Amino acid sequence: MPPSGLNGNQKRHRKIGILEVQGAFQEHKVALMRAKTCMHVKTELEVVEVRHPDHLVPDMDGLIIPGGESTTISLFLKRNNMEEPLRNWIQTKGHVVWGTCAGMILLSRFTENQKDGGQPTLGMLDTVVSRNFFGRQVHSFEAQVTIKSPSLSTNIQMDASDSKCHGVFIRAPAVLETTSSEVQVLAVLERTEQNDAVIVAVQQGDVMATAFHPELTEDLRWHLYFLTMIEKAKEQA
Repeated sequence: MPPSGLNGNQKRHRKIGILEVQGAFQEHKVALMRAKTCMHVKTELEVVEVRHPDHLVPDMDGLIIPGGESTTISLFLKRNNMEEPLRNWIQTKGHVVWGTCAGMILLSRFTENQKDGGQPTLGMLDTVVSRNFFGRQVHSFEAQVTIKSPSLSTNIQMDASDSKCHGVFIRAPAVLETTSSEVQVLAVLERTEQNDAVIVAVQQGDVMATAFHPELTEDLRWHLYFLTMIEKAKEQA
């Protein structure tokens, strides 16, 4: 059933920003456009670049912080006076943000072995993150990720249930610890040799982060889930 205020012939309009500093922002845009076709309600999706405080407009519904080098992105935000405007935008009810790889580091409240006066973060996720947890660039890899959230287990390409997704890890971080019961673990990487499961995707309220890069795969579930988060936030705003 369409949400209140929509009939079968109307389209809803959603605006999503992508922080275009580094990373695969064009790939994110393509994946978003593909994912919107899988939604039950017709949606007109506007994807805009975010590079200046004035771009963080109230009517922007969602924001993606792509991968790259977290220190470089952090310096960009500082030099362009975007840190506080970005925090304020994220904290506004009805706004949804998703960070991939470096975006996970920037959104985390705590970073392992962070020095005083070190790289600032946005502090939106009650998590402890390890930068370059899996090693340097040369140790980048691809692996199957185990999905822990039922909302993400539907493989829309196969129209079937699938608890695994393909993960691309490029000098990737990982969540060492969640420090609040409000943080939901969305996915883990099970390592047979180490006999452990590393947290690689989390959500806290309207904030999501993945250590891997769904935009570099054909799996649209994560982008569709992000769009679904936006719809839920709009309903509750």
